[in-house]
Amino acid sequence: MACPPGDSNNDDIGEKTTVLRGDQVTLNNEIQKAKEQPACLIMIRGSPQGHRFFLTQPEMTIGRDPSADLSVAEQSISRKHAKFTQIGNKVHLTDLGSSNGTFVNDKQLAANQSVELEKEDMVKLGNSILKFLPAGELEILFYGNLGSAAHTDSLTQIYNKGYLLEALEAEFKRAKALHTEFSLIFFDLDHFKKVNDTFGHDAGDYVLKEFCQVVRTSHLRPKDVFARYGGEEFVVLLGSTSAKSAAEIAERVRAAIETHPFIYEGKRIPVTTSLGVAELSTAVESAQTLMKAADKALYEAKNSGRNKVCIAH
Repeated sequence: MACPPGDSNNDDIGEKTTVLRGDQVTLNNEIQKAKEQPACLIMIRGSPQGHRFFLTQPEMTIGRDPSADLSVAEQSISRKHAKFTQIGNKVHLTDLGSSNGTFVNDKQLAANQSVELEKEDMVKLGNSILKFLPAGELEILFYGNLGSAAHTDSLTQIYNKGYLLEALEAEFKRAKALHTEFSLIFFDLDHFKKVNDTFGHDAGDYVLKEFCQVVRTSHLRPKDVFARYGGEEFVVLLGSTSAKSAAEIAERVRAAIETHPFIYEGKRIPVTTSLGVAELSTAVESAQTLMKAADKALYEAKNSGRNKVCIAH
């Protein structure tokens, strides 16, 4: 369900971003630094979230064993799960007979099978997902500070506001520098106070956790950043995504939540969500401006009847 005509004028969709001339010197310096960075894997889902694992040796193993070159303390990962082999500027991933399998973009490798990794491939080891970036990629620098603190919301087990704001700045810089599309969805649960008042705060906590589970497992891509902004407010960062595609994702989320059975102590709780979508364009000067645009679109969705998707204009 989209906003009524007139509520969302989407004239800016499709505009290509540009790098501001005032930022060019800084950008050139960052590009030079990036050229010196080795290939790396960024922990997208798992612990420590946002951490960078640099591939600094010709061959490196990854697993939960402390002796592994890249050690990940996750029980679903085998002690020596897989290995990365660098030949020239190419990186190959080999499964080492892991218990729960090694996946690249959702395709499982056979035991001892190798595959050459491409930029932004998603590597799944047990319950953890890592994004691969080749040597010299600018994004490696932008993700530099995302592993510096705990970034998980304790209730919902998705990213928290601190991680969101850091990731937003990183993705914003990345999109500006590389002239790529970038969109954001800002949404919250409709009449959530009524849920707490009618069914109790324990039921409210259940709804928040179940809501995140539905959104995270069914309707987002591994590379999308899904975070709790606060209370019943949530944000999704969508790299390399236009406002049109982001609105389609938002609509799928809206429809899924409306029809999902939220059952707590035998009682079904009615839950819907309103969503605002904004896209990076030449008129967007900062990451905060983009966030405000999505928030304004969310307000339009709620003000025009709730349980809707609106696009910033």
